[in-house]
Amino acid sequence: MDTVLLFQKLDSSAGRQRLEGLTAFAREVGWNIHCQSDPLDADQVRDLVELWRPVGAILSTNDGHVEYETDIFSPDSTVLQDCYPPVGMEKFAMVTTDSAAATDIAFRELIGAKCAAYGFVPWSARRLWSDNRRMQFRRIAKKHGFVANEFAPAYGPGSGKALQTQLIAWLRTFPRPFGLLAANDIVGMNVLNACRLARITVPFDCIVVGYDDDESLCNGTNPTLSSVGLNFREAGYRAGELLYRLLRGEVKDKPVVSIPPVGLSRRSSSRIFLQADRYVLKASEMIQTEACNGVAAKDVLSVFPCSRRMAEMRFRKATGHSVLEEIRAVRLKKAKALLANPCRELSVIAEECGYESDTTFRRIFKEETGLTLREWRTAALLDQGTLPILSRSKLP
Repeated sequence: MDTVLLFQKLDSSAGRQRLEGLTAFAREVGWNIHCQSDPLDADQVRDLVELWRPVGAILSTNDGHVEYETDIFSPDSTVLQDCYPPVGMEKFAMVTTDSAAATDIAFRELIGAKCAAYGFVPWSARRLWSDNRRMQFRRIAKKHGFVANEFAPAYGPGSGKALQTQLIAWLRTFPRPFGLLAANDIVGMNVLNACRLARITVPFDCIVVGYDDDESLCNGTNPTLSSVGLNFREAGYRAGELLYRLLRGEVKDKPVVSIPPVGLSRRSSSRIFLQADRYVLKASEMIQTEACNGVAAKDVLSVFPCSRRMAEMRFRKATGHSVLEEIRAVRLKKAKALLANPCRELSVIAEECGYESDTTFRRIFKEETGLTLREWRTAALLDQGTLPILSRSKLP
């Protein structure tokens, strides 16, 4: 069995999804995947290559790893994922998330709130994906006639407190309300904490949007974090497919495959209601975090200090729809995300989306989408191009 080396940190949802997509492709072509998550120096990388004798490698993000060298990884048997290459970018095939499209979506969310100013907070070290998002922020800000305010701290060893202090000082320079794009959800979480320390109220004084849509992070912040979803699973799958073609000599040039974003998950960090009501905000937070854990409309309405009927009226006036409609919307989003993963069994999706009855879930899904679960999955995978090889004509 041929082995492919994957250099990818797995301490984030993005990394694990990339691995999941790659292993799905590897099963189709009979590859063994060895994932190296811990940082290695150049000698350790050479030892790893000597041990496995891989047919190819997929390199991701440079996080903690030694800068990759061409004498170890040939451009003819290596694919990069959102990662700075050892030499000129044009010499390597790459799979990247579409920073332009993702930033367009994120910026539209900020503009919708009619902010007085806009800013971007990058990752704490030089990363290709963060740099690309910052460049796209500059482009869009200029397009709309705004100054591109960028947080540019002085980094250094043990600078955690200093970094947060600099961020707080920077945030206090903005006129209110202002909008911020965070390079990813981890940065977004840090921004929300800095706003709290700076006594800047989110989302009324500041709107915050991140990238990646890592649910465990976004639903764990206070308030919950709005974020643009990126299809990392498809990115992993496409990296495997691109490497497969590269090794077979089917790729003449070194292409860049750009994976489009999934869309925005709007949470409380960017949600300005038609009428300010802190109980509506609290109810919406409960729906975002508990809808797929089986929360019912009566549970959500119980946060209001009034009758259930009056609470429903307040919620509808502020949001434009009912509590039940919002619960269903959150569950439907989760269902679609699970269906887009062909490894997930259809029989368990209902429970993971908060439904006690599989029959009820399937009926509601058909009412909302016009498709059965299997029909929706087939259409989604066909659109992504990630149907198994034997189901497509793209690969022999």
